[in-house]
Amino acid sequence: MERCPICRARFKDEPICYRCGADLTALLAIEAEAAALERQAVALTTTGQWLDAYQTAAQALALRHSPLAFAVREFARRKWIAGETRHWEQVLA
Repeated sequence: MERCPICRARFKDEPICYRCGADLTALLAIEAEAAALERQAVALTTTGQWLDAYQTAAQALALRHSPLAFAVREFARRKWIAGETRHWEQVLA
């Protein structure tokens, strides 16, 4: 978080905004959860777990927009679809 969502003051790594006194604890927890999900999604791509990576990145994006989570979600989606296509080509052959 770069700024307080209430008064737009610069965020100073404190759970209470120094300017308006807003409690940002819940927002910081959501942001931390999104970052953890993003890291998990990246880790899942390294093991080829495309569907799990896609779903985890989608969960991260539901909490907070992130260019990395978006890229991981789309990469995993493409890899999963390509894998499913190859699987069905083998089954139908």
